[in-house]
Amino acid sequence: MVSGYRRPIRERASNLRDAAADMLSQEFDWSAGNLAVVLNSCAFAPSLLTFWLVNGVLDFSTALVIGAVQSPGGLIVRLIAYLLLVPVFLGVRMGYYLLHPEHRRAVLSGACPSSDVLSLDWFSVGILATGLPLALETLGPWIGMNAVFVVGLFVLPRFLAARRVKLTVKTTAIVGGSLLFLYASYGERVATATSLLPAPSRTLGWVATLTLSEATLQTLLDLINSVVLGPPLVAAIALGMNRLLTRPELTSMPLLRLSLPRRDPARIVLTSAALGTLFYLGVVALFTGRLVVLP
Repeated sequence: MVSGYRRPIRERASNLRDAAADMLSQEFDWSAGNLAVVLNSCAFAPSLLTFWLVNGVLDFSTALVIGAVQSPGGLIVRLIAYLLLVPVFLGVRMGYYLLHPEHRRAVLSGACPSSDVLSLDWFSVGILATGLPLALETLGPWIGMNAVFVVGLFVLPRFLAARRVKLTVKTTAIVGGSLLFLYASYGERVATATSLLPAPSRTLGWVATLTLSEATLQTLLDLINSVVLGPPLVAAIALGMNRLLTRPELTSMPLLRLSLPRRDPARIVLTSAALGTLFYLGVVALFTGRLVVLP
């Protein structure tokens, strides 16, 4: 009798195990599995990791050069936020899909929603844009560089007919403006340590010496790092960057075009940048205990 009962129990356990394995394999089937759809396209794609790595290297190296990171502690907090960026972004996006009635039906039926309201590119902007006032502390080099950019990229090419001449002028403006910024920002240190360069304060005047006062700098930092005003400010900056960097004057340059973002709808840029800023401010509050609601 006992052995007779053991056989059905073993058979049921074996059948249950086989059924579970079959169901799991179906879930990860690329053509019909819900989990496969979620992991491969709706929530995750290998290209996200590629973007995360390349964009991180470029963003943080740029932030260090322009002075958007003030201290090692601030750099560590931003690095922690960047490490958490992809999983938080995927969680927010999947949460939106599952809360939206039509998108939820699509995901649960094994399809990925065609519409998207979030972009990882603009979601990550808040991590470093909140430190932008630190870079603008030395305001003169920024004004000088952007003046060269405006004249060389947007003004002079309008009066030139030959495409090759336009491209040469634009390339010269980008290189010249960047070198002007580096010389105005760091040339004083080189001139003090060696005699290789003349002091930029003598050759460039206010372009090398104009700075923001400590009170103004602190006010700007409090504004952009506050919960109420920070997200809309960063969102406005992101939208301006998206519209500026996708203008035909820049996208017509072959090499530069490869590094430029695409022109996204305003709702995607604004929503992603605002949520990304809130995420970064949450990381700051978690690791430092500092949270500014209103400046």
